[in-house]
Amino acid sequence: MRTLHAVVALASLLVGAAAGAQPCLDEPATLEDQRAIAALRGATEAACPCASFTARGAYQRCARVVASDAVRDGALRRECLRTARQLARGAACGARSLPCGRVRADQSFDCRLAPPQSCTGNARSTRTACSEQTHCADVVDWTAGTCFDVRRFGPYAPGYRSITYTKDSVYSPGTPRPLATSIWYPAPPGSGPIDAGTGGVLDAPLAGGPYPLVLFSHGSCGTPLQSKFLTPLLASWGYVVVAPPHPGNTIYDFPNCNTPAAYLAALQERPQDVVFVLDQVLAANQDAGSALFGAIDPSRIAMTGHSFGGLTTYLVTAIEPRIRVAVAMAPAALNASRLPVPSLTMLGSVDAVISNPAARAAYARSVTPKWLVEIAHAGHFAFSDFCIAASGCGAPGTLTTAEANAAALRFVLPFLKVHLEGDQAWAPLLEPPAQPGFVYASQ
Repeated sequence: MRTLHAVVALASLLVGAAAGAQPCLDEPATLEDQRAIAALRGATEAACPCASFTARGAYQRCARVVASDAVRDGALRRECLRTARQLARGAACGARSLPCGRVRADQSFDCRLAPPQSCTGNARSTRTACSEQTHCADVVDWTAGTCFDVRRFGPYAPGYRSITYTKDSVYSPGTPRPLATSIWYPAPPGSGPIDAGTGGVLDAPLAGGPYPLVLFSHGSCGTPLQSKFLTPLLASWGYVVVAPPHPGNTIYDFPNCNTPAAYLAALQERPQDVVFVLDQVLAANQDAGSALFGAIDPSRIAMTGHSFGGLTTYLVTAIEPRIRVAVAMAPAALNASRLPVPSLTMLGSVDAVISNPAARAAYARSVTPKWLVEIAHAGHFAFSDFCIAASGCGAPGTLTTAEANAAALRFVLPFLKVHLEGDQAWAPLLEPPAQPGFVYASQ
């Protein structure tokens, strides 16, 4: 396993670039170039619809014209023209071939166009025909040659239900503490409609089971529904996701949720909220009359959280031996914070809310195996559906919420697949990514 990797921009494809010109996708132009290339992809599809071509050469000629026009109009830097043309050359549009992802024995990966019947592996590599992709660039960047696209829903529909579990307060004994818990789970394929507020099919039936369990703790002044870019998607890939609220420290408690007294109470209440809800859902898992009967595999439980929920992840894993792996996203970290189980820590490089140095120190104290991934140009809310401008989110030169969410998905699902489920087919996605925009470490 690799000890430390600083993943920088892709090697420049501009052999003949003018002296002193900023290479394509190098800092400080990385984000600008990525967006320009993404916009070019959209413009190319509009002018040269992939599905409309029956001859690869005709598509290539059309795409070259669009790229040249983008340079002429100032939409694409001239230094990125060759990169754009190579992207088009890796497109299957008009071809009788598909992008064929290849993963070698050392977990390195690439892609080439090939007829489906010739996209077969051997003793030295695994090859997969990526029928849902049209470009080799996507196979490399988003699937690491596996064809598992982390941005897409899996084979199940995401079901959703809310169940309230009531416990006694730890901070104020004798005070009832109702926890209206959000639960996403695999529902039968094709179930619908998807409820926009929750990201799931309300009260849909459970599709078989048992499944791994993922506990999610929201941020300070947050909500269990704050990260719907992630929680329903995990359910679609075969996970039960359980997200309790932390009363007194939710958005519904604003502005008092953001006071020292609320933080002090939350430090005591939050880990016990999670452990209590875990006990309740595992009891329901054994109850033939429960909607969760048979849904959960109690030997495969993950703890995840964002911001104060990341701190809650440290606290819960310190006291709860049933947790097998952990994912801390932009976690607030204390001096002694560490993760005692296999873990993934994700940060935004320009986070203006938590201390990235403290989170890196917590990573250093954590047990192996462990991963630390920092998303360049991303702030604190890379791991949430919403953005608070005062935190620096949405500032010039930073990722949009959608861009940041996609970058987070690039690692969270593969980590759970490999280290909670033991599915090594996803392991290449935990290797250093091909695309720029990440700083990566593992031990």
